[in-house]
Amino acid sequence: MSGISVRALPVAVAAALLSGAAAAQSGTGIHPELQDRYSLELGAYRPSAKTTAHLNSSAGAAGTSFSFEDALGMEESKTTATVLGRIRLGDRWRLEAGYLDLDRSGSRAVGGTINWGDNTFTAGSTVQSKFQSQTLRLSGGYSFIKDANSELGVALGLHTTDFKVSLSSPAGGVRRADAVAPLPTIGVYGAYAFTPKWLVSGRVDAFSLSSGKYDGSLVDAMAKIDYRFHRNFGVGLGYRYVKYDLDVSKSSFNGGVQYKFSGPALYLTGSF
Repeated sequence: MSGISVRALPVAVAAALLSGAAAAQSGTGIHPELQDRYSLELGAYRPSAKTTAHLNSSAGAAGTSFSFEDALGMEESKTTATVLGRIRLGDRWRLEAGYLDLDRSGSRAVGGTINWGDNTFTAGSTVQSKFQSQTLRLSGGYSFIKDANSELGVALGLHTTDFKVSLSSPAGGVRRADAVAPLPTIGVYGAYAFTPKWLVSGRVDAFSLSSGKYDGSLVDAMAKIDYRFHRNFGVGLGYRYVKYDLDVSKSSFNGGVQYKFSGPALYLTGSF
Protein backbone atom coordinates (compact mmCIF):
# COMPACT_ATOMS: atom_id res chain seq x y z
CA MET A 1 0.00 0.00 0.00
CA SER A 2 1.83 3.05 -1.26
CA GLY A 3 2.49 5.66 1.43
CA ILE A 4 0.60 3.72 4.16
CA SER A 5 2.12 1.51 6.83
CA VAL A 6 0.26 -1.80 6.93
CA ARG A 7 0.93 -2.13 10.66
CA ALA A 8 -0.47 1.35 11.27
CA LEU A 9 -3.69 0.77 9.29
CA PRO A 10 -5.83 -0.73 12.09
CA VAL A 11 -4.72 2.03 14.51
CA ALA A 12 -5.41 4.76 11.94
CA VAL A 13 -8.89 3.44 11.12
CA ALA A 14 -9.82 3.07 14.79
CA ALA A 15 -8.53 6.58 15.58
CA ALA A 16 -10.56 8.06 12.72
CA LEU A 17 -13.70 6.30 13.86
CA LEU A 18 -13.23 7.43 17.47
CA SER A 19 -12.67 11.05 16.47
CA GLY A 20 -15.73 10.92 14.19
CA ALA A 21 -17.86 9.52 16.99
CA ALA A 22 -16.75 12.27 19.35
CA ALA A 23 -17.40 15.00 16.78
CA ALA A 24 -20.86 13.63 16.06
CA GLN A 25 -22.23 14.64 19.43
CA SER A 26 -23.02 18.12 18.02
CA GLY A 27 -25.65 16.51 15.72
CA THR A 28 -25.92 16.87 11.95
CA GLY A 29 -29.04 14.85 11.02
CA ILE A 30 -29.86 11.17 10.61
CA HIS A 31 -28.22 9.09 7.88
CA PRO A 32 -30.35 6.14 6.67
CA GLU A 33 -27.50 3.64 7.12
CA LEU A 34 -27.47 4.34 10.86
CA GLN A 35 -31.17 3.64 11.40
CA ASP A 36 -32.48 1.25 8.70
CA ARG A 37 -32.86 -2.40 9.66
CA TYR A 38 -31.70 -3.95 6.39
CA SER A 39 -28.81 -2.87 4.15
CA LEU A 40 -27.07 -4.36 1.12
CA GLU A 41 -23.92 -3.45 -0.84
CA LEU A 42 -23.03 -4.73 -4.32
CA GLY A 43 -19.55 -3.78 -5.40
CA ALA A 44 -16.76 -4.08 -7.95
CA TYR A 45 -13.40 -4.60 -6.27
CA ARG A 46 -10.02 -4.40 -8.06
CA PRO A 47 -7.23 -5.65 -5.82
CA SER A 48 -3.55 -6.11 -6.56
CA ALA A 49 -2.36 -9.43 -5.12
CA LYS A 50 0.89 -10.99 -3.94
CA THR A 51 0.85 -14.75 -3.41
CA THR A 52 3.54 -17.06 -2.04
CA ALA A 53 2.86 -20.71 -1.29
CA HIS A 54 4.39 -24.14 -0.86
CA LEU A 55 2.93 -27.65 -0.82
CA ASN A 56 4.73 -30.47 0.95
CA SER A 57 4.91 -33.99 -0.44
CA SER A 58 2.89 -36.90 0.93
CA ALA A 59 6.14 -38.21 2.47
CA GLY A 60 6.62 -34.94 4.36
CA ALA A 61 9.36 -33.40 2.22
CA ALA A 62 9.20 -29.60 2.17
CA GLY A 63 7.82 -28.11 -1.02
CA THR A 64 9.33 -25.18 -2.91
CA SER A 65 8.17 -21.76 -1.72
CA PHE A 66 7.63 -19.42 -4.67
CA SER A 67 5.74 -16.34 -5.85
CA PHE A 68 2.81 -17.12 -8.14
CA GLU A 69 3.05 -13.67 -9.73
CA ASP A 70 6.84 -13.61 -10.27
CA ALA A 71 7.58 -17.28 -10.94
CA LEU A 72 4.37 -18.31 -12.74
CA GLY A 73 3.21 -15.08 -14.39
CA MET A 74 -0.10 -15.01 -12.52
CA GLU A 75 -2.31 -11.93 -12.92
CA GLU A 76 -1.49 -9.36 -10.25
CA SER A 77 -4.74 -7.37 -10.58
CA LYS A 78 -8.28 -8.42 -11.35
CA THR A 79 -11.77 -6.95 -10.93
CA THR A 80 -14.24 -9.08 -8.99
CA ALA A 81 -17.70 -8.70 -7.48
CA THR A 82 -18.38 -8.30 -3.75
CA VAL A 83 -21.55 -8.62 -1.67
CA LEU A 84 -22.18 -7.33 1.85
CA GLY A 85 -25.44 -7.58 3.79
CA ARG A 86 -26.42 -6.36 7.24
CA ILE A 87 -29.40 -6.77 9.58
CA ARG A 88 -29.91 -4.66 12.69
CA LEU A 89 -31.43 -6.38 15.71
CA GLY A 90 -32.69 -3.43 17.67
CA ASP A 91 -30.63 -0.26 18.00
CA ARG A 92 -27.22 -1.67 18.97
CA TRP A 93 -26.99 -5.30 17.83
CA ARG A 94 -26.28 -6.32 14.22
CA LEU A 95 -25.53 -9.34 12.05
CA GLU A 96 -23.37 -9.07 8.93
CA ALA A 97 -22.36 -11.32 6.04
CA GLY A 98 -19.95 -10.62 3.17
CA TYR A 99 -18.66 -12.64 0.20
CA LEU A 100 -15.63 -12.25 -2.07
CA ASP A 101 -14.38 -14.59 -4.82
CA LEU A 102 -10.93 -13.83 -6.29
CA ASP A 103 -9.98 -16.23 -9.11
CA ARG A 104 -6.70 -15.79 -11.03
CA SER A 105 -4.55 -17.78 -13.45
CA GLY A 106 -1.16 -17.65 -15.12
CA SER A 107 1.19 -19.39 -17.53
CA ARG A 108 4.98 -19.14 -17.73
CA ALA A 109 8.14 -21.12 -18.42
CA VAL A 110 9.60 -21.45 -14.93
CA GLY A 111 13.19 -20.39 -14.26
CA GLY A 112 13.90 -23.07 -11.65
CA THR A 113 12.62 -26.41 -10.43
CA ILE A 114 9.40 -26.29 -8.38
CA ASN A 115 8.48 -29.18 -6.07
CA TRP A 116 4.72 -28.89 -5.55
CA GLY A 117 3.35 -31.77 -3.48
CA ASP A 118 4.42 -35.01 -5.15
CA ASN A 119 4.88 -33.30 -8.53
CA THR A 120 8.07 -31.75 -9.91
CA PHE A 121 8.05 -28.98 -12.51
CA THR A 122 11.51 -28.62 -13.99
CA ALA A 123 13.24 -25.43 -15.09
CA GLY A 124 12.20 -24.36 -18.59
CA SER A 125 8.84 -26.16 -18.56
CA THR A 126 5.69 -24.10 -19.12
CA VAL A 127 3.47 -24.31 -16.05
CA GLN A 128 -0.22 -23.42 -15.99
CA SER A 129 -1.39 -22.15 -12.60
CA LYS A 130 -4.69 -21.29 -10.94
CA PHE A 131 -5.32 -19.72 -7.54
CA GLN A 132 -8.84 -19.14 -6.24
CA SER A 133 -9.90 -17.80 -2.85
CA GLN A 134 -13.57 -17.73 -1.87
CA THR A 135 -14.15 -15.81 1.35
CA LEU A 136 -17.32 -15.76 3.44
CA ARG A 137 -17.33 -13.47 6.48
CA LEU A 138 -20.05 -13.83 9.12
CA SER A 139 -20.16 -11.73 12.27
CA GLY A 140 -22.30 -10.38 15.06
CA GLY A 141 -21.61 -6.95 16.52
CA TYR A 142 -22.58 -4.68 19.37
CA SER A 143 -22.37 -0.87 19.08
CA PHE A 144 -21.37 0.64 22.42
CA ILE A 145 -21.59 4.10 20.83
CA LYS A 146 -24.73 4.65 18.76
CA ASP A 147 -26.65 7.85 18.03
CA ALA A 148 -28.17 9.68 15.06
CA ASN A 149 -24.77 10.53 13.56
CA SER A 150 -22.25 7.95 14.70
CA GLU A 151 -21.62 4.33 15.55
CA LEU A 152 -18.70 2.47 17.09
CA GLY A 153 -18.68 -1.17 18.10
CA VAL A 154 -16.97 -4.53 18.32
CA ALA A 155 -17.71 -7.73 16.42
CA LEU A 156 -17.02 -11.43 16.78
CA GLY A 157 -17.13 -13.53 13.66
CA LEU A 158 -15.98 -16.34 11.43
CA HIS A 159 -13.82 -15.59 8.39
CA THR A 160 -13.94 -18.73 6.21
CA THR A 161 -11.73 -18.93 3.12
CA ASP A 162 -11.64 -21.80 0.64
CA PHE A 163 -8.28 -21.89 -1.18
CA LYS A 164 -8.15 -23.86 -4.45
CA VAL A 165 -4.70 -24.06 -6.05
CA SER A 166 -3.42 -26.04 -9.03
CA LEU A 167 -0.23 -26.36 -11.09
CA SER A 168 0.07 -28.33 -14.32
CA SER A 169 2.42 -29.00 -17.21
CA PRO A 170 2.71 -31.74 -19.87
CA ALA A 171 5.77 -33.27 -18.20
CA GLY A 172 4.99 -32.53 -14.55
CA GLY A 173 1.34 -33.56 -14.61
CA VAL A 174 -1.43 -31.89 -12.62
CA ARG A 175 -1.45 -31.29 -8.87
CA ARG A 176 -4.40 -29.64 -7.12
CA ALA A 177 -4.71 -28.63 -3.48
CA ASP A 178 -7.76 -27.42 -1.59
CA ALA A 179 -7.89 -25.99 1.92
CA VAL A 180 -10.85 -24.53 3.80
CA ALA A 181 -9.70 -22.25 6.61
CA PRO A 182 -12.45 -21.29 9.10
CA LEU A 183 -10.81 -18.58 11.17
CA PRO A 184 -12.43 -16.86 14.19
CA THR A 185 -11.99 -13.08 14.23
CA ILE A 186 -12.48 -10.09 16.49
CA GLY A 187 -13.06 -6.70 14.95
CA VAL A 188 -13.86 -3.05 15.46
CA TYR A 189 -16.20 -1.07 13.21
CA GLY A 190 -17.61 2.43 13.08
CA ALA A 191 -19.31 5.11 11.03
CA TYR A 192 -19.78 8.86 11.10
CA ALA A 193 -22.39 10.85 9.13
CA PHE A 194 -21.30 14.34 8.14
CA THR A 195 -24.79 14.96 6.74
CA PRO A 196 -27.86 12.80 6.02
CA LYS A 197 -26.27 12.09 2.61
CA TRP A 198 -22.54 11.61 3.36
CA LEU A 199 -21.18 8.78 5.52
CA VAL A 200 -17.63 7.59 6.26
CA SER A 201 -17.15 4.14 7.76
CA GLY A 202 -14.49 1.55 8.41
CA ARG A 203 -13.82 -1.86 9.85
CA VAL A 204 -10.81 -3.95 10.92
CA ASP A 205 -10.98 -7.71 11.62
CA ALA A 206 -8.01 -9.74 12.82
CA PHE A 207 -7.01 -13.10 14.25
CA SER A 208 -3.97 -15.04 15.34
CA LEU A 209 -4.46 -18.79 15.73
CA SER A 210 -2.37 -21.84 16.46
CA SER A 211 -4.12 -25.21 16.54
CA GLY A 212 -3.58 -28.76 15.36
CA LYS A 213 -4.32 -28.02 11.69
CA TYR A 214 -3.97 -24.24 11.35
CA ASP A 215 -1.28 -21.81 12.38
CA GLY A 216 -1.22 -18.20 11.26
CA SER A 217 -2.77 -14.76 11.22
CA LEU A 218 -5.23 -12.64 9.28
CA VAL A 219 -5.91 -8.91 8.92
CA ASP A 220 -8.92 -7.65 6.94
CA ALA A 221 -9.42 -3.85 6.91
CA MET A 222 -11.59 -1.50 4.88
CA ALA A 223 -12.35 2.23 4.89
CA LYS A 224 -15.05 3.78 2.71
CA ILE A 225 -17.25 6.79 2.02
CA ASP A 226 -20.71 6.78 0.45
CA TYR A 227 -23.19 9.32 -0.85
CA ARG A 228 -26.98 8.89 -0.81
CA PHE A 229 -28.55 10.23 -3.98
CA HIS A 230 -31.90 8.85 -2.73
CA ARG A 231 -33.30 8.10 0.72
CA ASN A 232 -32.81 4.37 0.17
CA PHE A 233 -29.95 4.21 -2.34
CA GLY A 234 -26.41 5.47 -2.72
CA VAL A 235 -22.96 4.97 -4.24
CA GLY A 236 -19.64 4.57 -2.49
CA LEU A 237 -15.89 4.30 -2.83
CA GLY A 238 -13.66 2.28 -0.54
CA TYR A 239 -10.24 0.70 -0.08
CA ARG A 240 -9.74 -2.81 1.30
CA TYR A 241 -6.60 -4.56 2.53
CA VAL A 242 -6.41 -8.28 3.36
CA LYS A 243 -3.38 -10.29 4.49
CA TYR A 244 -3.11 -14.01 5.30
CA ASP A 245 -0.10 -15.81 6.73
CA LEU A 246 -1.24 -19.39 7.14
CA ASP A 247 0.22 -22.88 7.56
CA VAL A 248 -2.16 -25.81 7.07
CA SER A 249 -1.64 -29.46 8.01
CA LYS A 250 -4.40 -31.40 6.27
CA SER A 251 -4.49 -34.28 3.80
CA SER A 252 -5.95 -32.01 1.11
CA PHE A 253 -3.39 -29.27 1.74
CA ASN A 254 -0.17 -29.70 3.70
CA GLY A 255 1.80 -26.51 3.27
CA GLY A 256 1.63 -22.76 3.63
CA VAL A 257 0.13 -19.66 2.04
CA GLN A 258 1.26 -16.05 2.38
CA TYR A 259 -1.40 -14.07 0.56
CA LYS A 260 -2.22 -10.38 0.53
CA PHE A 261 -4.32 -8.19 -1.70
CA SER A 262 -5.46 -4.59 -1.60
CA GLY A 263 -7.20 -2.12 -3.84
CA PRO A 264 -10.16 0.19 -4.44
CA ALA A 265 -13.83 -0.79 -4.50
CA LEU A 266 -16.79 0.95 -6.10
CA TYR A 267 -20.22 -0.08 -4.85
CA LEU A 268 -23.95 0.53 -4.83
CA THR A 269 -25.65 0.57 -1.45
CA GLY A 270 -29.24 0.43 -0.33
CA SER A 271 -31.06 0.23 3.00
CA PHE A 272 -34.65 -0.09 4.19
